[in-house]
Amino acid sequence: MIALVALAIVPGAALTMCGQEAQTPGVASDWTHHHVVFSHPGTGEEALQRGNYDRWLKITNNPRYTTQQQKRNGLGTDSSRSASEDVNPLRDLGRTGETEAPADVPILGEAFPGGKLPRGLARALKPLRPQPFEFSSEFHERGAASNAKKKANQLQRDWSETEGNGGSVGLGHLPATFTTNSASCTADFAAFNTGLAGSSSQANIVAFNQLYSGCSPRPSTDWAFDTGGTIVTSVALSLDGTQLAFVQTDNTTAHADFVVLKLAPSSGGTLTLPTMLTSNSSYPNCIAPCMISIPFHGSPGDTDSSPFIDYGSGTAYVGDDAGSVHKFTNIFSATTPSEVTTAPWPVTVNPSTDAALSSPIYDSTSGKIFVGDYLANTASNCQPGIKSTEGQCGYLYSVNASSGAVVRSAQLDYNLGIYDGPIVDSSAGMVYAFVGADNSTNCSSGPCAAVFQFPVSFGAGAAGIEATVGAGYEYLMSGSFDNQYFTSGNSPSGHLYVVGGTGPQNNTLYAITINNNAMTAGPAAAGPVVATNYSNGFYAAGLPLTEFCNNGSIDCTAAQGTDYLFLSVLGFGAQFTTNPCPNQSASVGCIMGFTVPLTGIVSSSAAPNGSLQEAGGTSGIVVDNGASKASNIYFSTLLNQTCTTSGGTGGCAVSATQQALQ
Repeated sequence: MIALVALAIVPGAALTMCGQEAQTPGVASDWTHHHVVFSHPGTGEEALQRGNYDRWLKITNNPRYTTQQQKRNGLGTDSSRSASEDVNPLRDLGRTGETEAPADVPILGEAFPGGKLPRGLARALKPLRPQPFEFSSEFHERGAASNAKKKANQLQRDWSETEGNGGSVGLGHLPATFTTNSASCTADFAAFNTGLAGSSSQANIVAFNQLYSGCSPRPSTDWAFDTGGTIVTSVALSLDGTQLAFVQTDNTTAHADFVVLKLAPSSGGTLTLPTMLTSNSSYPNCIAPCMISIPFHGSPGDTDSSPFIDYGSGTAYVGDDAGSVHKFTNIFSATTPSEVTTAPWPVTVNPSTDAALSSPIYDSTSGKIFVGDYLANTASNCQPGIKSTEGQCGYLYSVNASSGAVVRSAQLDYNLGIYDGPIVDSSAGMVYAFVGADNSTNCSSGPCAAVFQFPVSFGAGAAGIEATVGAGYEYLMSGSFDNQYFTSGNSPSGHLYVVGGTGPQNNTLYAITINNNAMTAGPAAAGPVVATNYSNGFYAAGLPLTEFCNNGSIDCTAAQGTDYLFLSVLGFGAQFTTNPCPNQSASVGCIMGFTVPLTGIVSSSAAPNGSLQEAGGTSGIVVDNGASKASNIYFSTLLNQTCTTSGGTGGCAVSATQQALQ
């Protein structure tokens, strides 16, 4: 796909980072690989001609760049593909026919007959203050069944394992996978935090191996731990898949701890009888499995911020609920990890008690950390109020990783804030922030959901370029670029897809055009409607997307390959004429997959390749790679359902095929 000069990516090649042992041949994939991406950096010769060869070397030697190429180029794959078994769809566990609205609009979910609504789904009854919405009269429950002839559903659930009652990776968060080049039944694993407090009878993190068709038994618990806390954000992996890093809320102190954990070949444990670990000050010179737990300086909480690991320096960055970014060193190294507490760390980017930080993204090319903030504590929204003439949240920040200097953008979100981490294209030098409600009245006479593009060097008060993606209210999660973007050249052109319509309209897939590294301002192109949430009386957050170009063992290029887009909705999945989402309810969501044209965009009339009912919608979605056995996606449900392979009812860790290759 991309001509590589001065960096040869060879299947099975080893990388040694920051004292870490040589990497086991394979690819680690976690949430960070969705937020740092690399468009085509060009060749070394072109970089010499442009006079930025040093910058080009920094990009092409970035381990995440290497990982992206390994995954997108289908390296180390087999030539045959095992067929995936069919699994009967799950029964509808949700309720329909709910017509009575509560007296007020919940911000982060509500009590609901038949279970709790997923956070990010709220009754569409009252407008976002202070701008009035023009409401549709379509609040009644609509029966939405399609009598059209259906073709075979090409998105198939392979296995579904319980995480426990109420267990989930979480809204906007992702599981992590490690996939060897041979797609091994025993060495490959998928790791899921459960979102539940660890105890002697409940793991707070669990991993499965035996992932693929042909493995037996499928799947199998690889390891399960109780680390003494609750993990509600995404887990980060070391490059060789032997260590984990995550944040947990300590069961004893109720404050945030940063945890680094070393795996053993047979770490053991099960979901209901986990291996119990406590902090070991000799880490990493302890007998695996073992861990170290470091309390955050100042004892804050952490509701939504996942740790970002800079592999080159062994440094981790993570936000907290008090508006500060923390820095931890010696991560995945031969030295004991610790937090940096000398000035300016932790760096306070927003001192307001009404703001918490989302996940920070470190760009090693510019040496800057990018992070947004969102609504917390007492305020009703991010609007300016009695306490301040400025908004309390809804900003994008740049933090110099060396000096700690903070630059704040103009206010971007005026309701709930920026809940998801931005996307940084390290090659193109651009940052993309995802906003659920701007300050306009341009969409349904109210605010718009929007994406903002900034250069990595943006200045104080910068407003960026805004592309709107439908009516706004709830959170907007991060999107994904298409294969056109990744293969277009060193001044990228293509599309950024997001699920918009977070306010008074149904969730819709949008394609934002990028031409020569400049995002097109104004309304984005609307694709298919993917949920009928607003027709049924609910606002719904736009959940994150995952794109993956799969052409087996052949490189995906601008001319070949199949570009897949995977997305989920919280409830009321759309009833397409082909592969409709099964059932309709506020507590029954749906995951679906689309094929993205290698030229052009997904049309408004497009139908999914397949869909699966998933209670409450899903977490973020991880793709392993294009290996013959390993063309799978991984996610968890947000609410309880029947878990088909483990049995029982609970939040489920799920694997599904990318596509049934027929």
